[in-house]
Amino acid sequence: MFYKTMSYASVAVAVVAVLVYSVIHHLVGLQHVTCFGGTFGLFGDVTVATKPFIEYQLQRDVAYVFGMTRLLYEVETSYQHIQVYAHRHFGHVLVIDGSLQITERDEVNYHEVTAHVPMNYLPEAKKVLVIGGGDGGALLRLLEHKNVEVAHLVDIDMFAMRDMVASYFPYLHSAYMDPRTRAFGYDGRQWVDEQLEIEGNKGTYEVVVLDSTDYGAAESLFTEEFYMQLKKLMAKRSILIANVDSPSWNLETVIAVQLQLSLLFKHVYILHSNQPTFLSGHYAYVFCSDEIHPMKTPIDWQVWTSKNIRTYYYNPDVHYSLFILPEIIRKSLSQGAQLKDLPPNPFTQEVFVQDPPKEHLEALKGSQMQQAEDESLARDDL
Repeated sequence: MFYKTMSYASVAVAVVAVLVYSVIHHLVGLQHVTCFGGTFGLFGDVTVATKPFIEYQLQRDVAYVFGMTRLLYEVETSYQHIQVYAHRHFGHVLVIDGSLQITERDEVNYHEVTAHVPMNYLPEAKKVLVIGGGDGGALLRLLEHKNVEVAHLVDIDMFAMRDMVASYFPYLHSAYMDPRTRAFGYDGRQWVDEQLEIEGNKGTYEVVVLDSTDYGAAESLFTEEFYMQLKKLMAKRSILIANVDSPSWNLETVIAVQLQLSLLFKHVYILHSNQPTFLSGHYAYVFCSDEIHPMKTPIDWQVWTSKNIRTYYYNPDVHYSLFILPEIIRKSLSQGAQLKDLPPNPFTQEVFVQDPPKEHLEALKGSQMQQAEDESLARDDL
């Protein structure tokens, strides 16, 4: 009798699960659905109410679900819908227009790649530019290079983003407070056009990071005309690095971006990284330069070591591995980096790996301590 009851219970649970899945599948007819419901102490050791945030990828019919403990912040600006959630493992989570942008736990993967890769080819670069990137992450890592004297950030929603990170990502907000930083609340395309009208601005930026939301979302930033104008601001020996998309799930986008930029730059290479909280967990960037080849151009790693920059994800070995792509991706591209193109001894000096930056660790720990406090209060209310 006991086993028969358990069997009925199992069937009931399965039926409920199917019904719940059907409801979820119906709800995610839109690309992104957030906080449609919650659980309370039903699964494992979850003893605090969690509300699912769902990011749905229409092209691949895949949904990523994050059990958020609460919504910390929400604002609808003239340009976008900004939300900040709390998560037990990832800390504070930034979502824009329903798409997850960064988490406290793994934003370093993305931002260290976009900043340290170009800066190590140009270790004395003095003037850098970030277009997009209002969260301050790419800017912060660029500013870790003390040779940088001028850092400009241009984000169409800069004021709202700056206020948000001040409250929920304060370690990133420190980039805004650096005296070398000048931030502009401007459309990137319009700002570039206006800067070209100012005498002396052409050919001055040595590193440019294009850190937009999903590729194609900010349409004015992905035209050939925009890239042509942007290149006029760049020095002869310079690098542009931009975020693209998942090379595993959206390879056609990655191919198109490389072809588009190959019309303007001599060396256009795709690099990739592990980004666990992005859809597919696999993310691509594009590296563009006329004079710098990602494998053939030597890097003085002794200079990198002397800068004493502490990292979580990036190091000299990872640097080169970023450009080595899976065969299915490499053979689809017009240019693909290979290890055989490296100098005979790329590490001419011993390279020391630094300990991770404690500021980031403390910020994540603080968010997790707040989560624990919230859970304790929830248990008391039971």
